[in-house]
Amino acid sequence: MTDLNTYFYPALAVIFFFIIYGYIVYIRQMREKEEKNRKKKLDQLVATPEEERKEALSLIKEQSPSDFFLQSKLQKVEGLRQWMQQAGLEISPFYFISLFSSFGVFLFVFLLLYYQINYLTSALIGVCASSFSAWAVLTFLRNRQKEAFLREFPIALDILRRALRAGFSTERALEMIADQQKGIIGKAFRRISDRMHLGESAEDVLADMSNRIGVDEFRMLSIVFVLQRETGGSLAEAAENLARIIRGREILREKVKSLTVEVRMTAFVLACLPFLSLTIIYISSPTYLDPLFTTEPGKFLLIIGSVLLATGITIILRMSYKDVY
Repeated sequence: MTDLNTYFYPALAVIFFFIIYGYIVYIRQMREKEEKNRKKKLDQLVATPEEERKEALSLIKEQSPSDFFLQSKLQKVEGLRQWMQQAGLEISPFYFISLFSSFGVFLFVFLLLYYQINYLTSALIGVCASSFSAWAVLTFLRNRQKEAFLREFPIALDILRRALRAGFSTERALEMIADQQKGIIGKAFRRISDRMHLGESAEDVLADMSNRIGVDEFRMLSIVFVLQRETGGSLAEAAENLARIIRGREILREKVKSLTVEVRMTAFVLACLPFLSLTIIYISSPTYLDPLFTTEPGKFLLIIGSVLLATGITIILRMSYKDVY
C-alpha cells in the first residue's frame, strides 16, 4: 500500500501531462491545416490571371496575395466569448464558467463523500470532468450551428448573386438576404444590414460577424466583399464560385459518409463495448466490481483505465468522423 501511494500521484501526473501535451500539439496541427485550407480556398475564390498574379507578387515579394489579404483584413479572434457566440449561447462567459465549475464541485464532493476518494484525486477528477464537459458542449453546439449555417449559405449566395446582377447595391442585396432567409442566416445578415445602416464600417461589421459565426466560408466572402468595396471587382462572380465550392463539398461529404458507414459503426461498437461489458458483469455479479471502488489498488486501476479508455475512444471517433473536405 505504501509503494502504491508513493507511485500513484507521479504516475497520474505523468499521464495527464502527456494527454495535455498531445492535445496541444493536435490543436496546433489542426490550426495550421485550417490556415492552409483557408488560403487555398481564397486563392480559388479570387483567382486572377497569371500575368496579374506575377505583377502582384513583384509588388509584394515576401507575401502571397492570400497571406496579405488574411493578415490585413478581418483578423481572426478566438476566445471563450467568440466560441460561445459561435455555439449560439447568449449568456456571459462568467455564467458559463460558473455552471460547469459547479458541476466540477458537485462531482468532487460526490466522489469525496460517497466513494471516499482522497482530496487530490477527487479534485483532479472534478477539474478534468468539468473542463471536458464544457469543451464537449461547446464543440457540439458549434458544429451544429456551423452545419445549419452552411446548409443555407449557398442559397443566400445565390440571392446575393442575382441581386447584384440585377443592378442592386451590395447593401440592398444584403438586406434582401435578411428578408428572404430565416434562422441563423437571416439573423446574421439582418444584424449586418442594421449595423451598416447605423454607419459602422463594412470592415468592422464583417470582422465582428466573421468571429461571431466562425465559418471560414463566410470569412472568405467577407474578405472579398471588403476588397471589392476598396478596389472593385465582381462580387457576384465570387459569390457564385463560393456557392459552387460549398455545394461540391457537401456532395463529397455525403458520399464519404455513405462509403464509411461500416467504419463508423465499427467505431461506435468499439466505443460502447467496455460500458456494455461492465453493465453485463454488474448485472450478473453485483459484488464482482466492488474492489475497484473500495480498495486503493482498485481506485488506482479504475482511474488509469478510465483515462486510457477516454483517450482511446477520442482517437477512434476522431479517426472515424474526420472532416477534411
